[in-house]
Formats: sequence, structure tokens, C-alpha cells
Amino acid sequence: MKQIIGENEALLFCERKADGYDILRCQTCDAILRLPDRIEGVPVVGLADYVCAAREPDLSRKEVTKIHLTCGGGKPPVHDAQAIRQVILPDTVRSIGSYAFYNCYHLRRMEMPVGVREIGHGALMNCSEFSELALHGDAQGHTCLQEMLGQTSGEVQVQLSFGAGEVHLLFPPYQEQWEDLAPAHIFQRRIEGAGYSYRQCFQNGILSLSQYDMAFERLLRIQDYETAVRVALLRLRWCVGVSQAAHALYVDCLRAHAALAACMLIDAQDTQGLHALLHLGVVSAEDLHKACDHARQTRQTEILGLLLAALGGSRTPTTQKQYDL
Repeated sequence: MKQIIGENEALLFCERKADGYDILRCQTCDAILRLPDRIEGVPVVGLADYVCAAREPDLSRKEVTKIHLTCGGGKPPVHDAQAIRQVILPDTVRSIGSYAFYNCYHLRRMEMPVGVREIGHGALMNCSEFSELALHGDAQGHTCLQEMLGQTSGEVQVQLSFGAGEVHLLFPPYQEQWEDLAPAHIFQRRIEGAGYSYRQCFQNGILSLSQYDMAFERLLRIQDYETAVRVALLRLRWCVGVSQAAHALYVDCLRAHAALAACMLIDAQDTQGLHALLHLGVVSAEDLHKACDHARQTRQTEILGLLLAALGGSRTPTTQKQYDL
């Protein structure tokens, strides 16, 4: 069996194609899986059906080359799909097969190039914890983002990295139901939640940030203010493509729910995000007091110090507070 050095312990079943290698099967029990970009100098271009799934694919008719990917450990591991938490794909990959991560229940995050052009049906089926997607490459053109979002109706936070730029977007969840209009047995499709409208912000596979920002009004109409605050925080912190009108709408939302926004950032221990929120000038003295109380209750002394400093600089101080740190 051939062996290559990498960052994981895995057994790869590969098939040579005209343009590179397809990984037919990856057996691993690592939480973080980083697949190699080359095997014997040849690029890895595709992931086949059921490549990391709990179900083992039939490879009896394939010309298989076995590769032991190792970081210096022992023998190749027995596969455990439920152990996988994060998958990092190389820039060379152009296709992902059907049910590639089927029943990887605890898969939470994927990092992949925007150049993936084909994603099979059910690639993320039953990946109930999947919620983070990082894409890197030329995000100004066609990307695989729309196809990846189509694999799940759950909430997904997306990081798009391109050149020196970076965009963070939140795609809310949605629920789709079919109602039987008895006695005619005519089924009516009903969609609940703002996530479906956010997934329509594409034109020929190209993400339209202006359409994404327009979907924000849907969140406000259904009064999902917690999600709205999270969307606004991300768009104003990484504000690529935010129009003046959208900027004003996001700022108004954060001003109306500043205490909620601050407490959410405190819970996430996101000090930089809290700095960004305070810099916007939308947090009133009253909101700062509420945030200070929350930081004290959750025993986050560093963040509490930041908030107290901001409170001391407020132009409209109210009653003075003392906190036992």
C-alpha cells in the first residue's frame, strides 16, 4: 500500500481519471479531515458518491489505488462517519458526489474552493449539525454557494474569501411543508421562515449582495429580530457591497435592538464584534447598563471592562454602577 504524509490518519481508495484522481472512499475517525491536493504529483479533482458517508460504497468494479494518508501514526483507521466535525477540501477539487457525507451527523463545518462545479444530490443528507461554510477563490463570479445552500434548509453562516476581501453572511433556516387540501387531495406547498428568500439571491449562480440585503426586510416583517441582529452585525462588520440604503437599514435595526446585539456578542465572547458594535454609535447608555449586567452575570471581566469604559465615555450617563470583578 502506498503512503503519503498529511495531517490526518485515513485510508483513501482512489481512481485515476484523465484529469486527476477521484477519491472514491475516505476511511477516517479524525474530527478534522483535510484531504490532500495531490497524490503522487497528480491533483485530486473529485470526491465520489458516499466518499465519507456512514454507508460504504460498492467499489468492486473500480480500479482502485489504496493510499494510506498518515501524519506518522499507526495502521489505517476504521471509518467512523460520526467522528467527523470539519472537512477541508483542496483547491483542486471540482466535483462532490451524491450522498458524499450522508449520515455524518456531527459534521459542522466545510472549507472548500468556489471552483467546485458539481455537487451531487443529498451530499449533506442527515448532516443535522452542519452550519458553517467557508469558500475561497474568485467569489465575484459563479460559485458553488447556491448548490451548497440547496443541500440544507438549516441555518448556515458563510465566509467568502477572495483576494484581499472577505464577506460573512448568515443564511437563516426555513421549513417546507406540503398540506393535503382534503377531500380533493391537492397538495399545497407552504414555506415558513426567511431562509428560503435568502437562498434566492443568485443570478445564474452568481451571488447578488444587493438582493441578499433586500431580503432583510422579510426578517423584520416576521419579527425575527434575533436573526436580523446577527445578519446586520455580519454585514456591517464585513461591509463589502453594502449600499447606503442597506447600511442605514442595518444600523436602524441595531439601534432598536442594541442591548440584544451586545448580549449576543457577550455570549459568543466576541470582543472584536463588540468593538465594532460600539464603534457604530448605536448603543445607548441604558443599553450599555444592560450589557454590563449581562457581562457581570456571565463573569466575563474583560468584556465588562470594555463596556464600563464605553459607559464612562457616554455623553448621557445615568446612575453610576460598581461591579465586583
